[in-house]
Amino acid sequence: MNLFPYKARKNQIAVMQTIKRILNDKETIIFESGTGSGKTICTLSSTLEHALENNKKIVYTTRTNAQQRQVILELREIRNKNEKLKDEIFGVGIQGRSNMCIMARNNPDFSKGTSEELSKLCSSLKKKTKNNEEEGCPFYSSFLNKEKTDRTKQWFKENLPTAEEFIDYCEKKKICPYEINKTLMRESRIVVVPYIYVFDLMIRNMLFDNLAVPEQDMILIVDEAHNLPDYIRDLYSAKLTAYMLNNCILEAEKYGDPSMLNGLTTITKFCKMLDEIICDFRDTYVYGILENGIRTGGVKNNDAFIPSQEFEIEILSRLKITSKKLHDIISDLMAYGEKIQEYREKEGKLPRSYLHKLGLFLDFWMSVEMDQYAKLVVDVAGGNNPRIEAFCLDPSVGTEILRYFHSTIHMSGTLEPLEEYRDSIGLSEDTELVCYPSPFSKKNRKILFTSDVTTKYDEILKDDRVMDRMTNYVANICNIFPRNTMVFFPSFSVMSNFRRNEDICSINRCTFFEEQSMSQVALMDLVSDFKEQSNGDGAALFSVMGGRISEGMDFPAEELEIAVIVGIPYPKPTARQRGLQRYYDLKFRKGWEYTVEAPTARKLLQSIGRLIRDENDKGVAVILDRRATRFKKYIGDLEESKNLVEDIKRFMCR
Repeated sequence: MNLFPYKARKNQIAVMQTIKRILNDKETIIFESGTGSGKTICTLSSTLEHALENNKKIVYTTRTNAQQRQVILELREIRNKNEKLKDEIFGVGIQGRSNMCIMARNNPDFSKGTSEELSKLCSSLKKKTKNNEEEGCPFYSSFLNKEKTDRTKQWFKENLPTAEEFIDYCEKKKICPYEINKTLMRESRIVVVPYIYVFDLMIRNMLFDNLAVPEQDMILIVDEAHNLPDYIRDLYSAKLTAYMLNNCILEAEKYGDPSMLNGLTTITKFCKMLDEIICDFRDTYVYGILENGIRTGGVKNNDAFIPSQEFEIEILSRLKITSKKLHDIISDLMAYGEKIQEYREKEGKLPRSYLHKLGLFLDFWMSVEMDQYAKLVVDVAGGNNPRIEAFCLDPSVGTEILRYFHSTIHMSGTLEPLEEYRDSIGLSEDTELVCYPSPFSKKNRKILFTSDVTTKYDEILKDDRVMDRMTNYVANICNIFPRNTMVFFPSFSVMSNFRRNEDICSINRCTFFEEQSMSQVALMDLVSDFKEQSNGDGAALFSVMGGRISEGMDFPAEELEIAVIVGIPYPKPTARQRGLQRYYDLKFRKGWEYTVEAPTARKLLQSIGRLIRDENDKGVAVILDRRATRFKKYIGDLEESKNLVEDIKRFMCR
């Protein structure tokens, strides 16, 4: 608490005291504290104090770059308050090579590379640079200049920049920020990294090598922890798409199409066969078996389960080979792919091989434990890009590393039920679970819902007036109230449908729309432009629940006063979702609560949480869906409104 840079509130003192005890006992804690309650600064201050006193390092993980930026800004505040410890309070924000490598940022081909591909490319360019070859990296060349590197490191230590600020500085100075960050890590007390730096084995090893301390001397902080289980599921899942197989064929045609199995087949023929199998699976399991050209099963979803061994059996049957021969094919694909990677690397291109990826996928597919995975066939892109997928049901497959840290701290503003998070990532039952009440008065916020609208699909089909009423609500709120308003949708597709409605086009305020593929820089510019409108007649920002804007971004005071939530963000009833619910039913007897109810409530609360960020903030949240009543236990002050406009006016003018 000695490092805390602000006047502490009651809950903040309790958080810091608890964390101090947890760190002293080398234990783990999972805690929830409402959005805007100061979790970041409380955890950072108390953990940093313990780290300085006990010579530990802190690994602070975030899901988004916006959250990472907030940590660095708070670290600056701590250092500004503690001038005597300025040299010891030192931390760096780390991002992936695609962001921090200036050559990758400025090259569309390089920027799409995976961490492994960019690592290989970087190694090749550094080698050429050391050999004074023209194709080397000019930014790494500057890094090798000790005087330039020392000046850059000194600037960093004096300014404690965010990752974005440091990248901009290094680009102007034409020096590599990624390499300098690696050297700064050894001197840092804290590193702020994306989740992947801890939960991907290869990247974790690189990080820990640079930190140069054993795991037991590291304290791990997981921010916005409610995102971690789904993140690990995605990280440990694998998919094979029709597009990827087509790229494999193009790659074989370009670099040679060698035969396999003593001439029994070629790489191109093998890939075409895999594509046919995936399409057959799609037709059988997703569409339903065709009888006389008519689909017997109908199309209810775009995915379906496939038997665990069906894909391998189909390959063996069509080629008339044994399992050993299939493993030989996989080995050949990976070996040939590695040669292509080497060839492209020599050409100064991204060392990518789709054939190598295919070999890795097949090897993974045949080795996964079926009690932790579901195998699916998925139809996407209007039937043009079907895929098979090994979907990870159990995120604990990627969390074994948690037991080796000195302590781990998992926190979020929306984490209830805490037992679900603990169970999902495989923490022990004696893990401390704490919920801190919101420090803000509920008199400062109003949460309303309407019972005459819903985004439930079958009800919209029955009554097309439902959608008209919904869009009319949104347009009226945006037009009548000259205040910054944010409109959250369950998904980008739902937002796109609303965007085409005439009522939305009638909004007479400045409007901003988050795009699904928007870069981080473009997103931050969008948010900044929206915030500036609070000084005038206000604006409307359209976004999605569970997205980058709805989590981890601050909109204090007039920057956001009204939040409109369009519908309830239930997960889609896909085969993947059913598999997940069934898995949690079998393992914990809480499938619906853990996989449907809790994630939906979190998305609602995260969006509502953008409104109130300190004691003086005031705001209204409106949920446009009658099903909001199902979440009364999570949103205790939820009220039905019979006249939205009047209820909002009454509260805002109070």
